[in-house]
Amino acid sequence: MADNLSAAQVGNTFADAVEQVSPGVVAVLGRKRLPATGTVWETDETGAVIVTASHAVEREDQISIRLADDTNLPATLLGRDLTRDLAVLRVETTALDAAPIAAKHTRVGTLAMAVGRPFVTSTQASFGSVVFVGSLQFRNFPTGQMIHADATLYPGFSGGPLIDAAGEVLGINTSGARQSGSITIPSPCVTRIVRDIVAIGHVRTAWVGITVQQVDLPDHIREEFPDQQTAVRVLGIEEGSPAGAAGLYVDDILVRAGSQPLEDVTDLQHILCDELIGESLPVIAWRADTRLEVNVTPIVRPEHNGG
Repeated sequence: MADNLSAAQVGNTFADAVEQVSPGVVAVLGRKRLPATGTVWETDETGAVIVTASHAVEREDQISIRLADDTNLPATLLGRDLTRDLAVLRVETTALDAAPIAAKHTRVGTLAMAVGRPFVTSTQASFGSVVFVGSLQFRNFPTGQMIHADATLYPGFSGGPLIDAAGEVLGINTSGARQSGSITIPSPCVTRIVRDIVAIGHVRTAWVGITVQQVDLPDHIREEFPDQQTAVRVLGIEEGSPAGAAGLYVDDILVRAGSQPLEDVTDLQHILCDELIGESLPVIAWRADTRLEVNVTPIVRPEHNGG
């Protein structure tokens, strides 16, 4: 938006944005209390896929959505991503339109609105801006890239979209993925979650097959990375793992993965939360006094392995 827009013009712009996204926002009835909000993520010839907050779907069946005209439609739970507090539903109807999804990652400072439909008859919205984009943790497990906006999530807003001035969905809001405050799961991440759950019923996780612990960075390594105080040491490598195939060994010190420093165990977990399956990940490591650069290609985490 231009710098010289008046408050009235900004207000009208976002009012138009809410109108644009509203056909893709529904009420979700999956608990005894207040309905939550659902966002129509994609449609096909026979139905629609709806994303909502997992904590708002307290049962596995007898779930329904309610439209603005008070129509109730049964919904099937396809799967959940408990780490990010998302649930994916399927509704057999052609009466729904998918919400427009933003193609780009959002930035700090972007003006945004949280949209909800907890009371069925009309959408509600609250205004704010994006104040944080980065990695967070939920129940000591990293959630990957998240958005935090200062728009208020009123009761029943979880599962609804955070939209920009064009009415495009930046992500899905939830108050259940953190003990304090709400977060927004970015649209690219939601799209990956939907793709996995629709295809296989659960979310794939990138895996490289190592266990690590934090260590102080030795002086000779710190000379190259003066702003980094710690790194991670490899404690174990799974047989047949991507890390082993890349040539890493126990006691190697891992300093960088991609462009990110590896300062503690969660740094590696944060990186693997992103879509890296099948993609080459450059790693800078040290073996005693020797600097190494290797490429590790994460694979889908084997079901038998928790690490």
